Amino acid sequence: MKKLLIILSLTLGLIAIESRTNPAMAVPGAAGFPDVIEGDKLRFGNMIVELFGIRAPKPGMICRAGSVEFQCGAAAAQALDRIIENYAIKCQQVSDVQLFPMLTECQMGQNDLNRLILRAGWAMVDMVSCDSHPSCATYLSDQKFAKDNKKGIWMGTPPSELVALAAKPTKHDLQDADDANALKNMLDDAREPQPVENPIKIDLASELEKANEPDRTLLSFLTNTF
Repeated sequence: MKKLLIILSLTLGLIAIESRTNPAMAVPGAAGFPDVIEGDKLRFGNMIVELFGIRAPKPGMICRAGSVEFQCGAAAAQALDRIIENYAIKCQQVSDVQLFPMLTECQMGQNDLNRLILRAGWAMVDMVSCDSHPSCATYLSDQKFAKDNKKGIWMGTPPSELVALAAKPTKHDLQDADDANALKNMLDDAREPQPVENPIKIDLASELEKANEPDRTLLSFLTNTF
C-alpha cells in the first residue's frame, strides 16, 4: 500500500511538472470531429468554438457578384464543411476577449484552419479581435490572396454588414459609444427615486387623542353661564 501511494505521488508530480513545462497542456480548447455551425463556428459536442481573427458571413447575409445575388452565409458554412470533411480538428483558445463562444485557432493536421478559410475567400480578417495579435499580419496576407484571386466573397461585393463587423472601431465610433453610455447613466440616475429630505411625520396616536378631547371652549362657556 505504501509503495502504491509513493508511485501515485510520483505520477501526479510528473503530470504537474509536464503541465507547467508544456503550455499546450494547460490551454483550453477542443478536439475531435466537429459539426459546422457557421462559416467561422464549430461545435464539438456541447462546446462551441469560434475561429479567432476572422469573420465569416452570417446566415442571411447576401453577397453580390455582378447581377447575381446569393446567400453567402450558407455558402461560407458549406465551404468550411468541405474543407474539414472528415478530418479531426484541434482547437486551442488564443484570446479571452470573449469566453463564449471560445475564440480559438484550429489545426487540421499541419494546416491552420483559420488561414484556410481566409485563403478560400469565405471570411474576412476580424480587426476587432485580431488587431495587434501576432497572427494578424499573416491573416491579412491570406485575405489579400483571396481578394486578388477573386475567391469566395471577393468574387463580387461582400455584405456591408460583414465589413462593418470586421472593421476596427474608429475614434468616432468609440466616442459615440461613450456618449451612449453617458446618456444611459444619466437616464438611470433620473429614474432612481430621490430621497425626501424632510418627510412629514404624522403621530396617529396623538392625533386621535386630540380628536377625542372635549371642547374646552364649550365647557368653559357652560360653567360660566350656569
